[in-house]
Formats: sequence, C-alpha cells, structure tokens
Amino acid sequence: MSNSEESRRGFFGSISAWAAAAVGAVIGVGPVCVGLYTFIMEPLRKKELPNKEKDGGSAKEGFFRVASVDEIATDVPRRFTIVADKLDAWNFMKDQAVGSVYLQKDEQGNISCFHTTCPHAGCSVAYEQDSHAYHCPCHNSSFKLNGEKLEVNGSTNPSPRPLDTLTVEVDEATNEVFVEYKDYYTGRHDKVAK
Repeated sequence: MSNSEESRRGFFGSISAWAAAAVGAVIGVGPVCVGLYTFIMEPLRKKELPNKEKDGGSAKEGFFRVASVDEIATDVPRRFTIVADKLDAWNFMKDQAVGSVYLQKDEQGNISCFHTTCPHAGCSVAYEQDSHAYHCPCHNSSFKLNGEKLEVNGSTNPSPRPLDTLTVEVDEATNEVFVEYKDYYTGRHDKVAK
C-alpha cells in the first residue's frame, strides 16, 4: 500500500469522524434546548389548581375552612391547622398544612382568631392554661387572651406588636368557620401581609 492510499484513508477516516460528531451534536442539542426552554418558562406560566381548591372550600378567595362553630370552646382558645392545596413551580400538593390559628368564642358567640406566629421573630406561640396567656418560647414574648402584649414578672416584652388577628366568617347555613389566612412580616411595628 502506498503512502497516498494511506493518507487518503486517514483523510476519509477523519472526515467521517467529524461528520459523526457533527450529527451527534445536532441530535443532542434538540433535547437540551427543549429542556432549557421548559426549565425557564414553566415557572412563569400561570398555573391553575385542579378543581380550583386553592380557597379551602370557601366561596371567598383567601378564606379557609377551619372548624365548625361547635368545635370552638369558650373557656380556652383552641389551636386549628389551616389546610390547603399548595402549588410551587412544578408540584401540586393536596391538603397540606400551611399554618395554624387560635380560635375562641366569647359568651355572646363572637369568635376571635389569632395567628400562632409570634410577631417578634416568627416562632410559634403556645397557649398556657396555668397563666391564661399565650407565650413564645423563643424570646419570652407573652400575650393576653385578647392578643395584647403582656409584661410578665417585670420583664420587657420584645414583640413589636400584639398577636396578629385574622378575619373570621361563619357560614350560617352550614355552621362552618372560615378564616382569611395570611402570613405577616415579623419584627415590624406595623402589621403587613407577605
């Protein structure tokens, strides 16, 4: 075999290797482009929750069913979990806990509702039956049953505001209690929804 035949074979071998690489690159770029487009555009598209259940079963948007009136006590506040469907950029999660509230009835049947998040730093407050008050375990904030700040044993309450109240509506036909659930910024003197 002559040198010219060997160089011709080497030349055609190189050409076919480059052609195979080019075809592979073209075939591989398509799925990569589709994947990048989906990754970038999918979170920007408007999402609708299945069956429009994002309102927790209420006719009013932002209100969530929490309990029936009969489940709410008059002597002590009771903690209830807010359950709703959640949707992030890619995932739909049905019936997830999104927060909690304290509900209590007065003697006239009026229902008060407080957010369980402490306005100071965002820890969860607990109702303590011995002291008849809400207490935050993180920085010793305390609150009266009506949500006002409470000074305990002469210590200064670090919370910048009282417990956050939430709007309550009762469906007279079903006796169900709905709460307009919102999260609020902590560490601020003014009550601002997130």
